[in-house]
Amino acid sequence: MEEVPAAKLTCRELDVLRLLAWGLSNRLLARRLGISEKTVKNHLGSIYFKIGATDRTQAALYAQHVGLTDAGEAAPSAAVPVPGKDAPPAGPALTARERGVLRLLAWGLSNRLIARRLGISEKTVKNHLGSIYFKIGATGRTQAALYAQHVDLLAS
Repeated sequence: MEEVPAAKLTCRELDVLRLLAWGLSNRLLARRLGISEKTVKNHLGSIYFKIGATDRTQAALYAQHVGLTDAGEAAPSAAVPVPGKDAPPAGPALTARERGVLRLLAWGLSNRLIARRLGISEKTVKNHLGSIYFKIGATGRTQAALYAQHVDLLAS
């Protein structure tokens, strides 16, 4: 991702990006901001373009990187797992393979690319992701990627 200052985003786009970084779905973003899901999608398209992201996971990681979120701050109606508070630590709870899948997911790889990189099937990747989500208390890819970043899984 290109490092574009968050200042180039409008106030509403910054609001959307902050909530996205909490792992909220488009529906919850829309409810929280009092706008339609279509408007949320439009804002996300604009945000992705401005920050050089290709998906919501990259955008959420960008938001954390530039300091738009506080890792300990709880999201309304959908908390991002925080080790020691909401979820078990990544180390002992996740298998080595699950940590590998989670690391690749946090790098922004699709299930297909994760499968190719690890020499496993896409179905196996989906199974690992289901197990990962359950163990760390995530509801989807974005929350899992944020969790991986929080526990410094990207550095290892």
